[in-house]
Amino acid sequence: MKLSKRIGTAAVVVVVSLTGVCMSIAAQSDSQPPSLQLKEYRIERAISKEAKGCIECHAEQSRGIVADWAASRHAHANVTCLDCHGVGPADTDVSKGHLQFDKETRISAVVSPKDCSRCHPGEAAQYSKSKHANTLELIWKIDPWLNHGMNNEIERTTGCFHCHGTVVKLEGGRFDKQAWPNVGVGRINPDGSKGSCSSCHTRHKFSLAEARKPEACGQCHLGPDHPQ
Repeated sequence: MKLSKRIGTAAVVVVVSLTGVCMSIAAQSDSQPPSLQLKEYRIERAISKEAKGCIECHAEQSRGIVADWAASRHAHANVTCLDCHGVGPADTDVSKGHLQFDKETRISAVVSPKDCSRCHPGEAAQYSKSKHANTLELIWKIDPWLNHGMNNEIERTTGCFHCHGTVVKLEGGRFDKQAWPNVGVGRINPDGSKGSCSSCHTRHKFSLAEARKPEACGQCHLGPDHPQ
């Protein structure tokens, strides 16, 4: 199985074999003139059968996800889908909709700061103390109408909650459609953690460079009801 995607001057090729994943990434630094020869980075490592199955399936069903992951630092460090989406026996946020396609692999669609903290404990701890992580509760305290009122569900979902976050709940093993999907900075997750790391560096590249661009902040801070 082979997936290829051209992004500007960067070529990304992912090859999944029975023995592992071989990634050939030709990448050019933004600081270098376009005329310079591309550098090639080649990584070949074995991954688990389950993680391999995720890549093979999603390369057919949602190629953009796999292409973004292949171009990410996560892929370079051999961090796979299951490292972030996999759930343990005691976890309650299992996505039952996924089980109809794969009965053996338990995953959750929600990747929370608690999940990210397994590899990024310092960053997760800092985020948990920030105003961003607590912004949903802050607007409730400032104006209870935002929590219990507003004019209609569309206003809640596409307005304040789009940036501030929702309380993600499961009903019968399926996520409440009024609260999910959502990547608000103050989202309250099923595991109790607050926030969404992909608010600023979006999945599945999770680019630090993207998070540092003004456009990332402008997603919320230049909204019609948030002019500053």
